[in-house]
Parts: sequence; structure tokens; C-alpha cells
Amino acid sequence: MIISLNTLHFDSPLQQTGECILLTELILPRNGIARKVALKELRINRGHRSLARAPFYEKGIFKEKVDGLVGLKVSVTRPLKHSEWTQFARQLLSTGIESTSELLRSAWLSHAVLEDLMESGTDQLADRIAEDEPQFIASGGIDLDSEQLVSGPVTIPLRLNQRLRNSETAPGPKSREQRKISTQHYRKGSPIGELSMDLLLD
Repeated sequence: MIISLNTLHFDSPLQQTGECILLTELILPRNGIARKVALKELRINRGHRSLARAPFYEKGIFKEKVDGLVGLKVSVTRPLKHSEWTQFARQLLSTGIESTSELLRSAWLSHAVLEDLMESGTDQLADRIAEDEPQFIASGGIDLDSEQLVSGPVTIPLRLNQRLRNSETAPGPKSREQRKISTQHYRKGSPIGELSMDLLLD
């Protein structure tokens, strides 16, 4: 089975522009393998990215044999500015795990800051990220049955991992006294977008 990215879409208030980090996990793909993980960096424009026409080396996630019931889980950050991205990368690499590059090099080689920080890699990093890292703001998942799989798209709804508050000032020129800031609260578990992937059975 080959899994590749198709589209990522964020609803308000995450309709932003920046670098989004996507963590994809295959849970128990087959006997003896508890988890397969992949990290991707995606450039998001106003909360949306399409890779439908992108070459496979940009959108490919897994080429994996699966057996029985398999979980497919994704976790995403909000779109990050470059400085935030760098800080996020440093946090990942300071988790105390001895080997990290095997997991990170393929996704983040374009960022020079990582070349000085990475040494080697294991899937234990993904466990630490998924469980403890609060900057993965949304996640979702689906169950796949290898006996019933067919080639085609699958959609994974994304829900907030934490409560989110968004404050905005009403548009237009105003005096300090006239400025009104509206604040909207989004509960943990609220729908925040969706990720579409393509499955290809080989």
C-alpha cells in the first residue's frame, strides 16, 4: 500500500500562511511492527495546500505492507512562521533522545539549523512528540482493514487537541476608543479542518 498526501485544509481561525508540520503514524501495520512514522513539512497558504499535482517525492508518505486492522493517525501544527518553526525544531531535538536524524532528515533537510543539531534517529521521538508536544494543535485518525482496502482517496477530519482562543480587531481605521476586539473561543475537540490522502494498492 502506498499512502500519499492530497490536500490539507484548515478552517478559521487557522486559515493562516506559514510552514505546517505533519506527523503521520501507521499503528500496528503488521505483526512485529508497532508503529511506522513520517514527518512532512508543508507550506500552507491561507489555511490550504493541495498536492494533487505534486511529484511523488513531495507528497509520498508511506510504502508499506499492511495486515489486518491498521490505524492511520495524523497530527499537525498550526502554520508556523520561520522563527517559530526553528524553535519548534529545536524543541523536538532537545527531547533527550539519542538518535533523531533518520526520522527528521528526509522531511527537514532544507532547514540548515537542523544540520547542526541532528545526529541519528529512532521512532521513539515520535512517541514523545505525539504525547507531550503541545504545538501539535490538531489531530485525527481512521481505521483501515487490509482485507477491505481499495485504491482511492480517504479523508481524515482534524479536531483541536487543546482549547484555542482567537482575538481579532474589527477592520477599518479607528481611534483607540473605537477599536473593538472580538474574542472567539474554540473548545478542545472542535472540528478545525481536514486532511485528504490517496491510497494506492500495489
